[in-house]
Amino acid sequence: MIDHPSKHDLVTAYERCCPRAAYESMIDRTPPSLALRRIFVEGNVVDALARDSIFSDGVTVTTRDVGRAAAETSALMADDSVVRINQATFVTPGGESTRLDSIVRSGEKWSHEEVKSGTDAKDKYVYDALVSTDRAKRAGLNVDEVRLVTVNRNWRLGDSPEALFQYTDVTDRIQDPRMVGLLSRTYAALQNGKVPTASLVSGCWKCEYFSSCFGEVEYPITLLKRLGDVRILALSQQGVVDIRNIPADFDLTNGQRENINSALNGQEHVNQDLLEELLGGLEEPVRHLDFEWSGFAVPLHTDVAPWGAVTTQYSIHLEVQDGLEHTEYLSESEGDDRRELVEKMIQDVGEEGSIVVYSIAAERSRIREMARWFPDLSNELSAIERRLFDLQPLVKRCLIYPQFFGKSSLKLVSLIVPGFGYDGLDIDNGEDAMGAMNLMTRGEIDAGDVPVLRERLLRYCERDTEATARILQALRDMVAGD
Repeated sequence: MIDHPSKHDLVTAYERCCPRAAYESMIDRTPPSLALRRIFVEGNVVDALARDSIFSDGVTVTTRDVGRAAAETSALMADDSVVRINQATFVTPGGESTRLDSIVRSGEKWSHEEVKSGTDAKDKYVYDALVSTDRAKRAGLNVDEVRLVTVNRNWRLGDSPEALFQYTDVTDRIQDPRMVGLLSRTYAALQNGKVPTASLVSGCWKCEYFSSCFGEVEYPITLLKRLGDVRILALSQQGVVDIRNIPADFDLTNGQRENINSALNGQEHVNQDLLEELLGGLEEPVRHLDFEWSGFAVPLHTDVAPWGAVTTQYSIHLEVQDGLEHTEYLSESEGDDRRELVEKMIQDVGEEGSIVVYSIAAERSRIREMARWFPDLSNELSAIERRLFDLQPLVKRCLIYPQFFGKSSLKLVSLIVPGFGYDGLDIDNGEDAMGAMNLMTRGEIDAGDVPVLRERLLRYCERDTEATARILQALRDMVAGD
């Protein structure tokens, strides 16, 4: 067991609204995912740029040993000629440590400036600053003001480094009683040497530690969507974590009750008439399209905003008489080959027939971005956009399956195709795909591992378009009664 929770552990508790989550994070030895590594790397890029620009008038504590770094910080604070200290390090009497991105002398007090790679001073960042400031104060730092330094979404490559950053005073926000109260409860829950009690809260719906808290529940309550805080509290007070134990008279929507009954009774329902009508909107030849994209806190192209999406690959399956034909494209991790991707995609989708996607908003946005980058190709891209056919509404409107519980993600819906799934893929979700591309581009992947990672990206994107092709065929079979 680790002696003290890290800032990451405490912020995890905030995101999950639950002190128990901090404990689970402390004992979690799972290696960080590609998606999480991406966030770390982008944060480091922003931190380094801040130190080289807006914090360049400061002295940076580079010692990694916490004790020596704290001593160096103390010495710098005692030197009146030092106005700013970067990576200022403090240790509380109880042994908790923290590093503050930058502190600025203000008479006898200091201002704390915390750098974040996001574009807004969101509550999560405020809580992060609260944790750091709280520890620094308990270590003896006299804090006057707290400011978040975030990324300016209007910045573009070629602008001055200083213009990338924007300041938000959060001195009052870190005193929010809800935040301060949760931090106090989290510390209290971790101090008695026992495993904190698990309780059902809204954060459970996005928490990876649900089974650690409640065991392997066959029908976990988190399968139900949009319960709301009032219902969640009521179920928590009754100790309900399995949908089979929800009282028969409990206040649920018709849709929630319908999903529960379908799951418990193993009932499937297909609205064949509506499904047939919607499938009638397809035009031959049918292709299936999926994009993957990356985004960087400090963009690499002049016409892209911080964290702006840049399409990096696509997969296309064309339905032919004897099966499927596949084409694909994956950008190199260096340079700018966006135009090559767009031109090849235009060629591969042809000029006729429906282009099936799953959840149209993302693909539509990517196509419109391409048109902004390359106005001379906007007519071809607009024609492609008009041919898009969204498969997700058919699933949501026409199918009720025990596995769905009102959800309709592509990976979940692919369960209606026997023998098909995402097993065996080393990259099996979009967040990790994005992380892989970012890490390769930033040079964070060993050169010898790059070909392997590229192959994994190709196979994941290919699986997505194969999934829509197989799901579409399954829907056709349902209409035909097969």
